[in-house]
Amino acid sequence: MPDLEAPRLTPILVVDDDQRNVRLMESILRSNGYLVSKAFDGEEALRLVDAEKPDLVLLDVMMPKMSGFEVCQRLKGRYETRLLPVIMVTALNALEDKVQALEIGADDFLSKPINKVELLAKVRATLRVKSLQDEVERQKHQLEERNQELVRMQGFKESMTQMVVHDLKNPLAGIMGNIQLMQIQRTQMNEARLEELLSRTQESSRQLMRMILNILDIGKLEERKMPLRLEEASLHQIVQENVGELTSLSARDGIHVENRVAVDLPKLRVDRELVGRVVANLLNNAFKHTPSGGQVVIEGRQDDQEVILAVRDTGEGIPEDLLPYIFEKFVAGEAMSGRRRMYDSGLGLTFCKLAVQSHQGRIWVESQPGRGTSVFVALPLRASEGGSLPEGASATSKTSAA
Repeated sequence: MPDLEAPRLTPILVVDDDQRNVRLMESILRSNGYLVSKAFDGEEALRLVDAEKPDLVLLDVMMPKMSGFEVCQRLKGRYETRLLPVIMVTALNALEDKVQALEIGADDFLSKPINKVELLAKVRATLRVKSLQDEVERQKHQLEERNQELVRMQGFKESMTQMVVHDLKNPLAGIMGNIQLMQIQRTQMNEARLEELLSRTQESSRQLMRMILNILDIGKLEERKMPLRLEEASLHQIVQENVGELTSLSARDGIHVENRVAVDLPKLRVDRELVGRVVANLLNNAFKHTPSGGQVVIEGRQDDQEVILAVRDTGEGIPEDLLPYIFEKFVAGEAMSGRRRMYDSGLGLTFCKLAVQSHQGRIWVESQPGRGTSVFVALPLRASEGGSLPEGASATSKTSAA
């Protein structure tokens, strides 16, 4: 059996300029299991209080250099020692002396000559009160910390809610604007212009639907309540479908999008819809942060028992301090506070991570500011049936790199 930790001895500081009184109180206290420190004047007492942090001070009143009244007043006047109990040990019996001691904060009195029974009774009673005070103080600190955390979380929740609403508002505004243009110009609009507006509206609708599905599915994936519908699927075909949806937008914005995933890559047993949404999120993110004239390339290769998909862009890149947290919920907005926000609420990348992990896969990112970003997804050639988020994985766990 492991050794039990020895109980903590209660430290008591005895302060008296008469060594006989000190030895007497030390003997009584030590024989009853207390840890005793000794001081023979007020200045030494104050130094020992700071150095040894006693739970109780037995303080003589009449001392040279500094009286017990002055020592007590200093202790009670400091925040760190204001709750330190002090028992005044005195031969003075005048009422005004006791009133003075109470006014400066003394907790009790002990008369000389010292009576063993009285000494131990008052020490125990005072320490019981201190124990309750310590517990109240501890709970007070805990409540203050929890309150601060609640205030912080409430502020964070409000800012993140605003961010999510803002992100959802953008594609919705695009849809409404395009519909309004079509209504205003329907009589003189040619077919090419109508097709362009319809294409923009459709892309904004897809973007809005992706955001909504990400919000809905992140919770399910985190709670392991989203079973996978596994089927044989071609990664090239999944990528091509999503590249096709971006073709008109990429031509309009001058961004070259290319699918380099080989047609003959081994088929994967995956949830086709989830993997398609991962690809769509990564492509949309790359496209959004790549300037006109830039390039977005999707590559794929087999590496032993995995197929590794890479989505590369020539965009603005990700700041180095944000990289370790890029897949965590809302971290993009929080980390970019105080500077230009380059990323949205971060839910798209969080969804990608959880969806990939639910296939027992891996996801990581490499980026350099000003030189572009590459996001890698490694999926096993054979995912387990009914796969879900692995035990211990979460949206806030760190992502491994190959």
